[in-house]
Amino acid sequence: MAKILVVSKYYYPFSGGIEESVKFVAEYAARFHDVTVVASNHEPGNKVETLNGVRVVRRHVQWQFKGQPICLRLFSGIRFGDYDMIHFHSPNPLANVQLLLRSLLSPKTPVVVTHHMDIFGRKLLRMISLPFLRHLIRSAVTTIVTSRKNLTISKDLPHDANYVVVPLAITPQDYQIDADLRQEAAAWREGLSGTAPVVGFVGRHARYKGLTVLMEALAQLDGVHGYIGGDGPYRAEAQARAEALGIADRVHFLGRLSHREKLRLLASLDVFAFPSTEITEAFGISQLEAMICGAPVVASNLQTGVTDVSIGDKTALLATPGDADSLAQQLLRLIEDKELAARLSKAALAHVNENMTHDIVSKKTLGIFEGAIATKAIGAQVSAT
Repeated sequence: MAKILVVSKYYYPFSGGIEESVKFVAEYAARFHDVTVVASNHEPGNKVETLNGVRVVRRHVQWQFKGQPICLRLFSGIRFGDYDMIHFHSPNPLANVQLLLRSLLSPKTPVVVTHHMDIFGRKLLRMISLPFLRHLIRSAVTTIVTSRKNLTISKDLPHDANYVVVPLAITPQDYQIDADLRQEAAAWREGLSGTAPVVGFVGRHARYKGLTVLMEALAQLDGVHGYIGGDGPYRAEAQARAEALGIADRVHFLGRLSHREKLRLLASLDVFAFPSTEITEAFGISQLEAMICGAPVVASNLQTGVTDVSIGDKTALLATPGDADSLAQQLLRLIEDKELAARLSKAALAHVNENMTHDIVSKKTLGIFEGAIATKAIGAQVSAT
């Protein structure tokens, strides 16, 4: 049994797509190895606990800078030489710097990096941290990217490094919609919007999510209602846009949802909209959630892993990013063409089940870990001779 150290910005129960990915891979690896996660604490103070076989070390955050936790004692008491492998989740600029500086003082421990996205919109932070990130990735045994497309368009990743593609994933068993829930969803939908067609969205209300574009598209679809789940800093802007467009009476902002409430929303939709506008959107877990629940998807045609999930005219329809006319046209196609919607939904469900479940992805990731661990054993043998 090997000892694996996982370095993440935050960890469950902190909610986020990256954190969910970290959790599932760590728990899967803990079936076979001794796994410790070190992360910034989303609450004040330090804390050590064991969750589902994973030892979790949470370090106090002194302050935040541009959304990044500043945790000066992240690796306090942790000796890298005690571990057979380190799994680092990027971007995490300050932790990246600390990892490199500490590793210079410790025996060589192989590193595997998972790079989730480039740093956008933070020019100073990116300028300072980029040399450290590139050095870490060049020195790593391998770097996992969620899509070959993300690697191709990346301005942060060095080309002279070793990469492997492992997509993000979900657990299909967590998205089972039984007859009772489907009946509940139908009654809830009728109470909210009667017999009108329904387009839905679930996700963080962030700049790049394209919610104002979705409002403009809904304004072109007479009588169509919008169910908007989630919350975030751009919720007020989206609501104001709906008011200005005169569609506030048929766009329902539902706020944060429990998992069951999210399933109820997804089960009630005619179409799920994924209107992100920037390559900051590197993958899009909510697409997988919609597909596994049987909702047909219209997504933005981004040059990222988004279109590894939503494959044009195969598993989804694609709209031009930031173009409300294009989005409205594609949403209307699926509302009106039930046969097309059913065909895409069936293909999308198969695509997710065959390629993007946590069992499949975690097994592949564990194989990468064990390959990296083997390099340490080989290095030790060479040193001994």
